[in-house]
Amino acid sequence: MSSHVSVSSHPHSTSTPARLLRMIEVRSIDYIPSSERRGKAWHQAPFWFTGQLVVSTIIVGFIGPAQGLSVGLSILASALGALAGAFLMAFHANQGPTMGLPQMVQSRAQFGVKGAALPMLGAIFLYVGLSVFGVVLGGQAISLVLPGPPLMWGAGVVVLATLLAVVGHDLLHAVLRWLSYLVAPVFVVLTVLALVHLHPQPASGETNTPAAMLVQFVAAAGYLLGYAVYVSDYSRYLPASTSPRAVIGWTYLGAAASAIWLMSLGSFIASSVPVADALPNLRDIGDRLFPGFGTFAVVITLVPSAIALMGVNLYGTMLSGVSIAAGFRPIALSVRARVIGIVAGGACAFLVALAMPDAYLGAFNDFVTMVLYLLVPWSAVNLVDYYWVRRGRYAITALFDQNGIYGRWGVAGLVAYGLGFVAMIPFMSTGFFTGPAVPALGGADIAFAVGLLVAGGAYLVGNRGFHPSSERPAILASLRLLGEGAHDGEHTADDVERRTVDTATGPLSVLLRRGDEGTTPVLFLHPANLSARCWRMVAERLPADRGWIALDLRGHGESTRSGTYDVEGWAEDCAHVLSSLGVPRAHLVGGSASAAVAVELAARHPDLTASVVTVGGAFRPVDPEEGGLIEEIVALGSEQALRRHAAAEAVAVPEAAEEAIADLSRNDDATTIAIWRAAAATDSERAAATLRRPVLVVVGELDRTCPAEESTWFAEVTGARLEVLPGIGHLPMYEAPDDLASLLTEHLRRLS
Repeated sequence: MSSHVSVSSHPHSTSTPARLLRMIEVRSIDYIPSSERRGKAWHQAPFWFTGQLVVSTIIVGFIGPAQGLSVGLSILASALGALAGAFLMAFHANQGPTMGLPQMVQSRAQFGVKGAALPMLGAIFLYVGLSVFGVVLGGQAISLVLPGPPLMWGAGVVVLATLLAVVGHDLLHAVLRWLSYLVAPVFVVLTVLALVHLHPQPASGETNTPAAMLVQFVAAAGYLLGYAVYVSDYSRYLPASTSPRAVIGWTYLGAAASAIWLMSLGSFIASSVPVADALPNLRDIGDRLFPGFGTFAVVITLVPSAIALMGVNLYGTMLSGVSIAAGFRPIALSVRARVIGIVAGGACAFLVALAMPDAYLGAFNDFVTMVLYLLVPWSAVNLVDYYWVRRGRYAITALFDQNGIYGRWGVAGLVAYGLGFVAMIPFMSTGFFTGPAVPALGGADIAFAVGLLVAGGAYLVGNRGFHPSSERPAILASLRLLGEGAHDGEHTADDVERRTVDTATGPLSVLLRRGDEGTTPVLFLHPANLSARCWRMVAERLPADRGWIALDLRGHGESTRSGTYDVEGWAEDCAHVLSSLGVPRAHLVGGSASAAVAVELAARHPDLTASVVTVGGAFRPVDPEEGGLIEEIVALGSEQALRRHAAAEAVAVPEAAEEAIADLSRNDDATTIAIWRAAAATDSERAAATLRRPVLVVVGELDRTCPAEESTWFAEVTGARLEVLPGIGHLPMYEAPDDLASLLTEHLRRLS
């Protein structure tokens, strides 16, 4: 493992300097181990609500009226843009708990360890640019009440923001969470005063156009999307078991709510005043309450927020800067490296602010638009990879290894990003460049939509034929290196527990995830000589509210090897497990020989059975000597024989063989042969005839172990629905987990 990934604790002495240093975050771009995870999903809402509760959000709302747009259409365009930008932004938040890494470091999976420097440079441009506006606006606000040039006070803002960022994640979260109690009431008063005292002017028909609405829409969307590059920086400390819906939903709610509010306020103000200039406008509105309140309002809403948000931006600057440096040469991920990165970012922001023009509205408009252009192709590639290509499964340590599975340069990601950006150029519209397609569209800017579709589509095309299972060995190795694995390389989320159920012949081991109250759980039964872990990729794709139990049958996995092996005994073991766990009924899902176990259990205990799903089922007896497996076990040993069988016979998707092999039960030759003979002796004709529960039969088209004809016969006998998976062999739980999970989810939905 690369020395870049750290999961160890950081010891501290008890001296006073050490106690002060203990407040400073020690992690930068390295992985957050489960022992350090904390927090709640709802904490994301106040963090991102306050993140948009700043004067710069109001300025975004000025853009529509500056284009000649009416106040109503400006507010509508702002709201739609904020909803669209927050939507993409919020889906990045789920990556934090899953991967435990900063947002831009995750881009190494798509762009390569070195290639990720390209989008990271764009992110640094964003961080520094937003920090510059914080310097300018914060300095201007302080100079309203204290003597001295604004940039002098801007320097003070930089110093305080730097200290905030140095202390790090927890302090930033605390400040942003509580700052809303100070800032929000003042903005409420300003909003009421504006509604009472200002009177928007009607727009002319010539300028009140869809093209002008698109300008406002793009500015609002770009402003929110700009935060996508560091959303998971502030969710990466959440436990891995955090509900994706919760973290996405709370992030979306917080970010969109305050953005819509203040952008709408900005449009209302800009439509009502001769000259839209944020600080003078807000001061004049506040003075309608009483003289001096306007100045107080500007200072109290702007200065603390400017410091806090600049702290967030400097923190992000450090994360991307350290990641770029570490991608090209090994560096120590120390507190010293964090501090250097943060201080450098603050100094850079202040130097740029020195050259900032006084009339910053036009520059701000162009800035947020360019941010959208730069980030849309990155966001598309990153989201498509996470949700569609790798589906949230990554080898964390390989992200820090130039010789790992992600490599130095991610060709598919870089090409998709480049194609997306180039495709946007004809549709771009800024103060300094207008693409050739813009006039033909009546001045409308649709570059963002083009960039999303082209970059995301190109990345999908570039990954045709990729199968997530091909990276499974690297993922398991990564978990072991990080110390996050369990049970011989198995990684279970915090909401999945391993339980032991005692029986007369010995303990049985189960993996268990509790579902929502009122839902009927699924009982997964594995094929012969595998283990409960074989269902992990299917189980994790089930709806979040659906509980499940995966049992290591007697003689398998971590369960007892005592007693005899037969379908009837395994079925009774299942009934005992359900009873011991207090489960009144379950949907039974059995693979291969365990399909017969599920059928037997349903026939013996119909009260425990909600439905039956068979996957590549074995229903009628066969000669155990057929196929030569027993002969190979005697000659080669059980592990080597089963490896050969998995690769040559059991799967039609070669990449799936390694995953199946990793889940084999490690038994001696005699136990393996006994289990195989029991599987070959399955006979479900009697039980099938008495089955009175809904049945779904799934089989791979290319199943050579239990040919599709067996499942066809069983479906006819039971009147079941038959689903044949094209191009799939005997183990769909490895070869086609998405398809199998979709069929199972649909089956459960029908019965709910």
